[in-house]
Amino acid sequence: MSLQIGQIKGIRIRLHFTLLITFFLIDWTLSTYFMPDYVKGLTSSDYWLMGSIGTGILFFSILLHELAHSIIATRYNIPVKSITLFVFGGVSDIAKEPSDFHQEFKMSIAGPLASFGLAAIFALFLLIDSSGHYLNNIFYLQARGILFYDAIANFMLGVFNLIPAFPLDGGRVLRAALTRWKKDYHEATKIATTIGVLISYILMGFGFITLLGGDFIGGLWIVLIGWFVHSGAQSYMSQFELTTALKGISVNNIMNTRIISVKQNASVDFVLKNFFMTSMKSELPVTDEQNHLLGMITLKRILDVPEVQREIVKVKNIMLSINYLAVVFPETEVEKAFLKMVQKRVGKVFVCSKDGKLFGVISKTDIIELASERQKYFQSLRKSNTHLEA
Repeated sequence: MSLQIGQIKGIRIRLHFTLLITFFLIDWTLSTYFMPDYVKGLTSSDYWLMGSIGTGILFFSILLHELAHSIIATRYNIPVKSITLFVFGGVSDIAKEPSDFHQEFKMSIAGPLASFGLAAIFALFLLIDSSGHYLNNIFYLQARGILFYDAIANFMLGVFNLIPAFPLDGGRVLRAALTRWKKDYHEATKIATTIGVLISYILMGFGFITLLGGDFIGGLWIVLIGWFVHSGAQSYMSQFELTTALKGISVNNIMNTRIISVKQNASVDFVLKNFFMTSMKSELPVTDEQNHLLGMITLKRILDVPEVQREIVKVKNIMLSINYLAVVFPETEVEKAFLKMVQKRVGKVFVCSKDGKLFGVISKTDIIELASERQKYFQSLRKSNTHLEA
């Protein structure tokens, strides 16, 4: 669950609800420990103000870090839909993987370089006047504390993101280097994600040791970061294997053309009795008389209509608009159809002509079964080739 707060160069900027938790924890740590230790003799409200401003600047820095990735991506004509700030920092929703290892390297390194650049700018401001002429000026002291923290935080952000573990930037830099060395993108990805998983175990182990040593907050954060890296590496590899297995196949080769559809002017009572109860489906496409896709009706939406109103309420009154559906052309690759399904968070994709006529439908289960069969096929080929080489 996230909230859009604006756009930068067409890229939606979103805040995830978990950001509130992170903001409070960092603000509390700065206001209670860091700022009082760095600047002595101020009031509690002064420290909380410093902590809040320092935390706000940090998250703005994370946004700039992600924007650096996105700007490089757009230069290579790779669309960036949104940037979301969440509990572990930020993530850019980049529509596709870069096709060349040079592109991946530049896109990946841009974020850490932006963080190091911001750290240098904050440090430079600290050095502008370090003679002590303003040591009695509370605003000067507060500004120094904030600049000092954000210089350190951005430097650490850059260093952390260079850890060679997916989904961090360093993992992608590592893959770009491995791709250049091995000339095999698939093998490079497997090696990079495996290293990421190993590093995640190291992080979680170090976090547990820190917890046992008495630093509960620090240890918990390290464990959570390790878990984030682990789940990110595993889920990325699973999706990568899936999309790799689907390359080169068009949806028109596997789509189901035996479609049960309903008309928008039918009553929900009629559709419930004559379509849902007979087909045992949980959702059905809605089409017009010329078979153009208009939307989708679900069993849940029909059952939410009071029984006494079902003969009056029309399908068009409660159907899901086509804007919420995953719709592709027949020549679209299955890999891209699957990614669209994931982006739309739906369980099936509808195949339509350019004028909107419904040709077929593919479920997520169909795609996963196809990918599984192709993965087994490719594994058998690799084993066969290995035996021949031996």
